[in-house]
Amino acid sequence: MARQKNLARRHEILRNTFMLLKKRGMENVSLQMIADKSGISKSLLQSYYPRKNLLITEIVTNFMTAVLKSLNATDFKNLNTYSKMKIFIYLILEQGIQDEGVERVVKSILSDGDSLDRWSQILDDWLKNEGVKHDWGNDRQVQIGLNFIVTAGGGLYVKRTEFDLDADQISDIMVKTFMSTFLSIDESKISQTLVEAKSALQKYELTTLTQAINKMFDN
Repeated sequence: MARQKNLARRHEILRNTFMLLKKRGMENVSLQMIADKSGISKSLLQSYYPRKNLLITEIVTNFMTAVLKSLNATDFKNLNTYSKMKIFIYLILEQGIQDEGVERVVKSILSDGDSLDRWSQILDDWLKNEGVKHDWGNDRQVQIGLNFIVTAGGGLYVKRTEFDLDADQISDIMVKTFMSTFLSIDESKISQTLVEAKSALQKYELTTLTQAINKMFDN
């Protein structure tokens, strides 16, 4: 019972933090504000999450896990891993473009080094689970590649208006860079991967993912 109560409180804290981030962005949200919204003291909040970036990192994990679950949808499950990687990145970025509140969350992620590392790690773990990573050889090179595309892609996302880029173009750049520069995959396979991903995305309703994200702390 105590464990369930503890988990329920964590979910409540995370849900309230997510709502505040959507409304204000990380730089305008304090631990005291999160505690007040959660109806607890700041000291009790810090017994769960001593620092604000720990909250952000856990939100990243839940946010991206919700997106990864969408890759198991009928529309995507039979695609190759690189196509799904493109879709995964696209869905994260497009959520931010479509929803002003989610964009504040995405920008909070991109401004926090620990959160960027977590994004890279989630991708790395997922690729291991997909069963393709063992074919790549140099694990260190793969990790560097993931860190690079997440950081560089995040920079493009923040400056997308200046560069006149959308989520489709940014996710193309990120996946193409990863496949060509860090995995040395030939151009024809890269083109096939991107075409396959775009075709699958045309059949996908983004509102399905939006609903999942909005409910990710409800249980």
